[in-house]
Amino acid sequence: MPEEDNEDQPQPTPSPKGRRSSIGKMLLIVLLALISSAGGGAISFVLISRTLGAQGKPAEKPEKAEQEKIAEMLEKSAVIPLEPFVVNLADPDAARYLRIKISLMVDDKTKLKEVSENQALQLKVRDVILQSLTAKRSQDLINAEGKNSLRHEIQDKVAIYFLAPKLVDVMFTEFVIQL
Repeated sequence: MPEEDNEDQPQPTPSPKGRRSSIGKMLLIVLLALISSAGGGAISFVLISRTLGAQGKPAEKPEKAEQEKIAEMLEKSAVIPLEPFVVNLADPDAARYLRIKISLMVDDKTKLKEVSENQALQLKVRDVILQSLTAKRSQDLINAEGKNSLRHEIQDKVAIYFLAPKLVDVMFTEFVIQL
């Protein structure tokens, strides 16, 4: 009957002082969590603001410097306009045509006459460009990404024939696809 003895004993009731101390501890913990969160948020805001501010200011200078560099390059450069190309595209389902005018930008306008009078160079450049154009389908060229890809492809293939002056850019001055 030892079990009965335990039932007869009064159960200890928590004292009001014990309840107050546990509620006080809970409030203290909640208060510390709120202060910690607010402090962390404030520190994050300050650090992010400084980072974005620091990134914004130097970005303006390189952009301006880049524009000046491009302007300087354009003053020294020359353009070699090529005769228009009219080619059949490689579309298997229908006959589609591309009419394109291409100009080549070189880095030294003092050598423009030499390049323009070099018939072998002119013919080789046209041959390389024709090979690139006739291998394309209209779907490859219909969007901006396709045109930029073609521009870079032509520049990579033609640049090796320009020792002095160097080829700087390939520009499309007309681009029409007959669908």
